[in-house]
Amino acid sequence: MALLVHDKGELQSLRYLVNSNHNIPRNLVLKLYTSSHNGDGSPAEGDVPSQTAYYEPYDASGVVGYGTAPSTGYPAIVNNRNDQDYSNQYGILLDGTRWNARTITTPIKTTTGAGTINEYTITVASVTNIAVGHYVSGGGVGANATVCAIDGNTLVLSVPNASTFSSQSLNFGVGTTTASYPEQTFTFTSAANNIYGYYLVRANNMPVSVNGVLHYATVAANTGVAKTGTTGTIGQTSITLFEKKFTPTVSGSVNLYTVEVDSSVGITTNQRVTGTGIAVGARVVGIQTGSPNDVVILDMKNTGTVSGVGTFFVNVTENVTLGMGVTHSNAIGETNAVPNGTTVIGIDEKNRVIYLSAALVNNIQSATGDTVTFGSSKVTTTANHGLVPGDVIYVAAGAANTTTTSNTYTIFETPNSSTFTTSPALAGVGSATLYSSIFFAEKFTNGPYNIQNNGDQIKVTLNVSLD
Repeated sequence: MALLVHDKGELQSLRYLVNSNHNIPRNLVLKLYTSSHNGDGSPAEGDVPSQTAYYEPYDASGVVGYGTAPSTGYPAIVNNRNDQDYSNQYGILLDGTRWNARTITTPIKTTTGAGTINEYTITVASVTNIAVGHYVSGGGVGANATVCAIDGNTLVLSVPNASTFSSQSLNFGVGTTTASYPEQTFTFTSAANNIYGYYLVRANNMPVSVNGVLHYATVAANTGVAKTGTTGTIGQTSITLFEKKFTPTVSGSVNLYTVEVDSSVGITTNQRVTGTGIAVGARVVGIQTGSPNDVVILDMKNTGTVSGVGTFFVNVTENVTLGMGVTHSNAIGETNAVPNGTTVIGIDEKNRVIYLSAALVNNIQSATGDTVTFGSSKVTTTANHGLVPGDVIYVAAGAANTTTTSNTYTIFETPNSSTFTTSPALAGVGSATLYSSIFFAEKFTNGPYNIQNNGDQIKVTLNVSLD
């Protein structure tokens, strides 16, 4: 049974997608494309970025130009927030707060009805073509009413009637949730050939020496993450990681964001903290060394006088992500508990539970071996990749790379400026090409537009809809 996404849910989903509430750090980037893929440049559901689709107007050739800066006047991104740097990318960085997200009702059925003020029901002349979830307007129906249930010719609405009415015309329809953005202009300084349409990607800062350059990246096995003290029960599809915590003596005053500790060994930022006088849910923001005690800064005020022992919990799941392979170091004479090919399919951070794609075939404990290793592949680039955890990109496996799945991935960790891992975890070895990941795409109705002269412009007004 598929879940129904109500219009209000669609509205919030679209707000998230376009970042109109600034709930996520990355805005969208508006880009143009010159590729005539699918015969005429029209987008298709199965499209992915490649050397033959959705490349940008970097030069006048009308063919892929990845690897060199544009010579057409196609703009470098201008940052619009202090916490973002996407100056290595090209296109127009959109401001999430400038999206106008709203739901528009399209009538599909009109009939007459009657209702009583403050009641949640109305009666209608006909229920043909009316369905649960439809918007209702007209008569004395309350604002933003929707149909919640249908019983004969009686309808139950989501809001009470605003007034008493009878034999009034009522419209029933579906809502289209739309986000629109003010017109944006691309001004060219020289020829850029045919521009077929535009697309939106989530912002990242890959430079032109990395973004879209064929086989520029290398996928290779990464060092596994070993967890000792792990437990698991035969037949179950989960394991529990060993709890790691530090318990220094703490002291502090009510309404302060600080606690003193007799030892800050093992304490790092974002750890959960519990103890007398410490706010429920408090986490570590930073650490200041001092004499005689170190001071830990928290993200919540102390609720009372802090005393006794404080417990700082290590997030033992923080370096484990979805898709990682799982292996068990079984004791001599014991059956390996984890079947071949098992991967991580879920993570419960607080309870330290890792959910697996296959059931255990033996217990995991000290007697059978309590070390479990989580493995993945890493990506390496020759130049700085410019990526940070949370960025979304498309990784395309190279022609000789038959074990890496080409797909959209989120950057998980960046050990250094030329290496990163992903979530879901990558597998396989060989070459790969990195692209910005496409969210939305649209072909120009009257295009393509042939850019030949200095001063030629393309203007784009964005409308994104969920219905």
